[in-house]
Amino acid sequence: MTFKAQEVKAIIRLTLPILATQLAQIGMGTIDTIMSGYVSTRDLAGVAIGTAIWMPIWMLLAGILVALSPMTAQMNAARQRDAMPRLLAAAIYLGLVAGALAGIIVAAIAYSLPSIIEDTATAIIARDYLYFIALGMPPSGIYLAYRFYAEAVNHAVFPMRIMLVALLLNIPLNYIFVYGALGMPEMGGPGCGVGSLLVILFLMVANAWDTRQRRITKEFPLWEHVRHPNMEYVKDLFRIGMPIGIAIFFEVSLFTVIALLITDLGPTVVAGHQVALNISSLTFMIPLSAGMALTVRVGHHLGSKDIIAARTTAWLGVKLNFGLALFNATIIVLGASYIAGLYSPDPLVVAVASSLMIYAAIFQISDAAQIAAAGALRGYRDTVAVMIITFVAYWLIGLTSGYWLAYAESTQLGAKGFWMGLVIGLSCAAIALCWRLYLISQRPEVISTEEKALNN
Repeated sequence: MTFKAQEVKAIIRLTLPILATQLAQIGMGTIDTIMSGYVSTRDLAGVAIGTAIWMPIWMLLAGILVALSPMTAQMNAARQRDAMPRLLAAAIYLGLVAGALAGIIVAAIAYSLPSIIEDTATAIIARDYLYFIALGMPPSGIYLAYRFYAEAVNHAVFPMRIMLVALLLNIPLNYIFVYGALGMPEMGGPGCGVGSLLVILFLMVANAWDTRQRRITKEFPLWEHVRHPNMEYVKDLFRIGMPIGIAIFFEVSLFTVIALLITDLGPTVVAGHQVALNISSLTFMIPLSAGMALTVRVGHHLGSKDIIAARTTAWLGVKLNFGLALFNATIIVLGASYIAGLYSPDPLVVAVASSLMIYAAIFQISDAAQIAAAGALRGYRDTVAVMIITFVAYWLIGLTSGYWLAYAESTQLGAKGFWMGLVIGLSCAAIALCWRLYLISQRPEVISTEEKALNN
């Protein structure tokens, strides 16, 4: 088997469990939406508002900690096995601190909701739901550290199994607290927050136990190193991870802002936009998971001081994602009306969603290329450039052009204008990130830079 064939196999083998983990996370959000909706429309709205608030903050936290993946992969390939648990301890410390700050931010926003949202009853539901989510932010930071550490040493199957168990646990836990069972009071929407808090505690404990059993010797005093972490590792993780988190935040918050801007176009357009966005978000999980796997594989080759293998793997990943995107785009175009019909029986909503899904199919291709290039660049620890390119492409180009196409007197394309803006912005990001990857992957000094970082 050729090197390229082996590498494609390795990327796919790592991508599949990461994809299953990502889809399970989305499944939890879907369960919260469905179960709160059966209580009342207000409970559904409260949970939806709460989710729109905490999700970008949680993604920022995850982005910071995903820096652990390339650093661990490089240490693993360089056979610096003694340093790896110390790096994990530093990541747990960072996850705990960053998670606590994220929890404070979520709680502060939640506290202010009744004075911001006109419907006080909905605001109180969202507030109480977010209070429980805020409590779950510190254990989320610890869980994410364990998860990314496992994925970086090619043990992604174990976090996947734990996440699937958590998905199944989420249903009875929500039932108990949302509807009131086993002597518990009926909490409605906020009960989803209690269920989510208990699930994240389970994820933290289960992943901690799994890591102790499979990846760290029982003699290693992990929590002693968490209490007294290697601050150089903490600084490296933050320096590499913060730009990743901000870049992810830029992308997630962009879609939130667009959803707010199109509210003036009427409920039918909003509903159609949401359907198209949900479908594209689901298909996006495939290239996103491949991009995360690519970060690990590129980091592994750099740790082995093999620049050529790292470069080959990076571009294989971009091509693989491009091929996956073409397949996804074809399915979306051919099945647009049918797929949209699964979400809503309203023919007007289906018509709007179907028309927008054509643009969703187009930006699948650009999005897949840019997420693969970004994943490879993270493997090279080139994260600041990714952050800058993301901000310029998404916000300065994509949002600005989308707003102009949607509302300018000469165009007035409505929701289609915003989706055209997304296509433009993501295409610019794909071109810029691929060019950046070409420049970085050609540099012979990459090895010496990584070697210095590993020896800190």
